[in-house]
Amino acid sequence: MFTFKLKRPVAEDLKYFLSMNRRLFGEECLSDLDSGFIYDEIINDEKGELLSVYNGNRMAGYAYVIEVFSMKRGHYAQVVDFYTNEYHRKHGADIYLLGAIEQWSSQAVCHELVFIADDDIKKGLLEKLRYIKDENSNVYRKKL
Repeated sequence: MFTFKLKRPVAEDLKYFLSMNRRLFGEECLSDLDSGFIYDEIINDEKGELLSVYNGNRMAGYAYVIEVFSMKRGHYAQVVDFYTNEYHRKHGADIYLLGAIEQWSSQAVCHELVFIADDDIKKGLLEKLRYIKDENSNVYRKKL
């Protein structure tokens, strides 16, 4: 049974992120030391939110979302990092996490959510959820 819950990560959760990043990025992954510094910056970022989704006590995925202010687009949210592990993704962790991102973005009074999809898994998810793709890029948008 899959019962996902959302959690705002704390410093003690770093070990889960390091493990997921190693699986996700392989040899291209930052060192544990550099990742730790970045993690600390992210969890203390006042203009963004690091969200993680758990099934029981096992991390199923995470996302880092930031608020952006633009003279052209106004106030919007951008997904910087998004990852769910394959096992939990098959059971809806990605949809659950994206719903949490949309909720956070709406509460931050963002008018749009922007997501750069750099792989077919993310593109498929966003197309399934009716995000609008920019014609000449891998940028997907949704009005909130």
